[in-house]
Amino acid sequence: MPPRPWLVFLSIGTASVIVFAFFVLRLQPIKTRPTAAETAALAPITSPTVTFADPVRGAAKAKVTLVEYADFQCEACKELFDNLTAAMRSYPDTVRLVWKDMPNEGAHPLATLASIAAGCAGRQGKFWEYHDLLFDRQTYLSEDEFSKIATELQLNAESFKACYDAHDTLAVVKRDFQEGQALKILATPTIFVGSESYAGSLTVDELSSMIKKALAATPAAAK
Repeated sequence: MPPRPWLVFLSIGTASVIVFAFFVLRLQPIKTRPTAAETAALAPITSPTVTFADPVRGAAKAKVTLVEYADFQCEACKELFDNLTAAMRSYPDTVRLVWKDMPNEGAHPLATLASIAAGCAGRQGKFWEYHDLLFDRQTYLSEDEFSKIATELQLNAESFKACYDAHDTLAVVKRDFQEGQALKILATPTIFVGSESYAGSLTVDELSSMIKKALAATPAAAK
């Protein structure tokens, strides 16, 4: 007897749900899996939020804000870091970059811990210096390396260790991660310019074109 069409569609639908659920679970950072209540509260949003608590670099009075969701162990994120550094040199007075943690612990076991360490460095005013060194040393990151970076940056060792050991900045990582889920981010790196998103390791030319497009759309440019 030939298979019934509704059984075929049911099988395909079930398989799709399983694959999606597996992907989402892999993208959960350490100790940050949301409870059922938290998951229900993750209403979809269309653009990131930027607050005083978010690490920001670039122009103080920027016309364009780039919001990056990334993972310190993600190779494509390292490539984007290099290209962003190059692209932003051309816009020192008009563009700023906001960092958001989106660790994919299913693929990168140290990603969340690296985010926690960077947050602890940020408490001593050295987030971006720590951020840059994490990417520079991506291929051989370890918890020992986290401590070495803190020493090189002349952070207060006792304060850094206490912050890291207690995972004091995990709440911020969790907040960023859940915001990324609400934005339906499925891959890192992802950059937002307003409500428009760009995923993957963009080239310097692609980033420059993206920035130029955003600048052209600013109210000042329209006058």
